[in-house]
Amino acid sequence: MATHGSDRYSVGLSGFAAAARRALTADRSFRRRVRRAMTAPISSDTDALLRPLAAPQQSLLDIVGDTVISTGSWPVYQYVQAKLDDLGLDIDEVCAGLPSIPHGQTAYSLIRRDLHRRDEEPVQLTIAGMAHLPSFKPAVDMFIRFVNALAERRAAAPFEPGQVIKVEIVGPDLVAELGLQDAMLAGWLPIFLNGEPATFHGAQPLGERRWTYQPASFLRRFRGVGDVNDYLTRMRAWIMPPEPVPLPQSVSPLGLVAAFDYLDVVWQLKFGRKLLHVPSAERAARLAIPVATAEEFDNRLSALGEMLKGMDAAPEEGDRFLLVKLRRYLSRRLATESQPAMRTAVDILFHVTQIRNSGQHAGAAPEAATALPALGLAFPVADYAVAWRTVQAQVINALDSLRVEVSALPNYLAGPSQAARQGPARTRRRGSVHTAATPRETAP
Repeated sequence: MATHGSDRYSVGLSGFAAAARRALTADRSFRRRVRRAMTAPISSDTDALLRPLAAPQQSLLDIVGDTVISTGSWPVYQYVQAKLDDLGLDIDEVCAGLPSIPHGQTAYSLIRRDLHRRDEEPVQLTIAGMAHLPSFKPAVDMFIRFVNALAERRAAAPFEPGQVIKVEIVGPDLVAELGLQDAMLAGWLPIFLNGEPATFHGAQPLGERRWTYQPASFLRRFRGVGDVNDYLTRMRAWIMPPEPVPLPQSVSPLGLVAAFDYLDVVWQLKFGRKLLHVPSAERAARLAIPVATAEEFDNRLSALGEMLKGMDAAPEEGDRFLLVKLRRYLSRRLATESQPAMRTAVDILFHVTQIRNSGQHAGAAPEAATALPALGLAFPVADYAVAWRTVQAQVINALDSLRVEVSALPNYLAGPSQAARQGPARTRRRGSVHTAATPRETAP
């Protein structure tokens, strides 16, 4: 590939620059129509890199694209900076406004430029950048076809079970096979392949006219790629770092113990008796100690399980499944609108007991595999400190939710007339009894 001065690349196609200038003149009206179309509503399926740009960013791409059309070379940084200055625009501010996909220490955007802003370095368009310039559509389509063909060749290679096979494709031969010899910017394919994250690991230039490409295994992600939007969507899914899992907010060391206490106080006010019977002060104290290891996680879950076993809503009923009894007891007393929140809160407590049981009984592991995702945790647990904070936050929310719903009931010590004004769960009227709807009891 020939170069001219300051690393500016020649198109490498005879007569391309002159023909491109003629095409540019004819393309003006088409570009205006496309600009009008770009103001139409954009489908949510359109990749963010392809959505209409603000005027300064579009001007930047126009400067680079027009230079390629008129000269057959990328413009140097100094030239682009000067042209933006003429428009009253700062190149750094304009570039900062370009959409991008994070990629390692850099980002894939609509242009590539030297990070040190050296005057002589070229400013190049990426495939995403060329997609914003209607006159470059043939070059974009050419690249997509070539990438698809590379992926197909990689998939069709005769791999062997006992040895490593080197897949190497002679670029000009594949260009000829696809009939792309005369396609716009076909001579720049090595440049494009070296510049796109999807392909830059495989280009092996051998000379000005002959070069090879060794498609890497990840190129399979682009097999059957249809258009530039499909290409960018696949590339985003590949190189975009996964969304970090939000860590649970730190809770007070005494937050979990306090949540039990607050619920117990409200319970006494509403039902005239304690809900929580603390097994021991030592068990309650464990809930305030942080976790670092699997053993400590199991220890805290064991203490939490003992606390949950101490929540006896109806001692007179004698049911040993205390959370089932809690749900049944509240189902008979809470108003209909309080039932969903109550059941969700009790379900969370059930999930915690299932996780706790898995740490003590090998046969309970399948239950934990279901319970952990229900609490927002992965199975198996990888970070026990985060897992314990998550369990703490979930149980605090569940206990607080129960407290809020129980608080809506009349106080146990309120007189009959006052209780009626506060909307008791069971109100007698002449000749009939009205009660809150009681959902059918089901096993957890």
